[in-house]
Amino acid sequence: MHDQTVPPFMLPPPHGHADPQVWHTGRFRLVLDRVHLMGIVNVTPDSFSDGGRYLDARAAIAQAERLVAQGADLLDLGAESTRLNATPVPAEEEWRRLEPVLMEVLQLGVPVSVDTHKPEVMRVALDSGADLINDVRALTTPGALQALAAHPSAGVCLMHSRGDPTTMQTLAQYDDVVEDVAAFLVERFQAACTAGIAAERIVLDPGYGFAKTMEHSVDLLARQETLRARLAQAGVDRPLLAGLSRKGTVGRLTGRPVEQRLAGSLAAALLAAQRGARVLRVHDVAETVDVLKVWQAVEQASRETVAIGLGANLGDARATLAWAVQQLAAHPAVQLQRVSSLYRTRPVDAEGPDYLNAVALLTTSLEPQALLGLLQGLEQQAGRERPYRNAPRTLDLDLLLFGQRVLNTDHLTLPHPRMHQRRFVLEPLAEVAPHLQVPSKGAAVSLQQEVAADQPVQVVDCIDGLHWWRADLVPVRPGR
Repeated sequence: MHDQTVPPFMLPPPHGHADPQVWHTGRFRLVLDRVHLMGIVNVTPDSFSDGGRYLDARAAIAQAERLVAQGADLLDLGAESTRLNATPVPAEEEWRRLEPVLMEVLQLGVPVSVDTHKPEVMRVALDSGADLINDVRALTTPGALQALAAHPSAGVCLMHSRGDPTTMQTLAQYDDVVEDVAAFLVERFQAACTAGIAAERIVLDPGYGFAKTMEHSVDLLARQETLRARLAQAGVDRPLLAGLSRKGTVGRLTGRPVEQRLAGSLAAALLAAQRGARVLRVHDVAETVDVLKVWQAVEQASRETVAIGLGANLGDARATLAWAVQQLAAHPAVQLQRVSSLYRTRPVDAEGPDYLNAVALLTTSLEPQALLGLLQGLEQQAGRERPYRNAPRTLDLDLLLFGQRVLNTDHLTLPHPRMHQRRFVLEPLAEVAPHLQVPSKGAAVSLQQEVAADQPVQVVDCIDGLHWWRADLVPVRPGR
């Protein structure tokens, strides 16, 4: 990577590469390759949904046990309501409510979060064994950054909000809610990293309902993938946590009181998951588990096997290709199946340095045009320019095959019209899927053998094995 020429949004996170699917939370290392559920336990008398129901420590512990039995992957304990116009609670009282519940819940075998913005509560909770802090004020309270930094394994969720429960709805004014939320989360992520909080300890929450009108929350949910893209462009590849369960937005959309918002909450949770949220904060764990099971089964059935050709011959080509594979693997609509070895090849019908090439196999629920847009977006992030045909490039991502689909439009041809003639495509493709059929052409291995016989002088050398792209082996991002 050439630091002098890398634009700011391409720089690596301050503490090295952070795997976008990993969240370090105290005793646990969560791999967010599926949606995780954070069960809510409100140890309060005045929370908007279940205030008072679990104020007694025994009732709160029993509820935590039920949520884990129902499938909660994490628990979130809160002892101060953050609802609109909620009365502030002194730190001593907040901890008095939390302590007996936390001590018992830590034995349930899942990460335990404490929902607080007070540094003094954070410190004592983390000292007592809490795995992470869920802060609706994104560590803006003086001393909060330092409280988290002092516990080098603790996780944190940084949420977007403005003001406090008494003022936040008067501050719900945005030029563009997605752009403004993204800018805030980038700033708080950078502040946390600067304070010494490693990137893999952090997830981000758009803050649905906090300092936002119903219209703002709906717009934010509809454009949640755009929010993720804005964060990624700023070098912030961290998972999103979404909390819409039983909230006022659901109530206003459905006209239902809080005790009748289950159906609306499930719909909102599903939409958030479909748009890339990796953690859902919910009251109704069992019902949300069922919704996700149905969605995931349909997603899996609708996925088609796709072959992507990867190439680069400018900059740190190996690092750029590894980054591209990692980005594909982290996308919620993509499941990476296999990546070929890395090959060095001479340019074909072009001048310039030798290329590094590979092929990735994946399944996806995206349609071909949407996948093409994703690939072109990654090329743009890697700084690709097109001054003339077959110009050298920082990143080239070709959609080679999309199942057995045949397509011919102004923007996309499937299968790729020249793939059966390119040895630098067929060598890695035959390695990972020798019997994969290229429509109207034949099996990959047969085509590879034919082209190898026809083009014996075309140099295609395998230079690295199947794991060349892994984040722990290439801890960098692409540069121009």
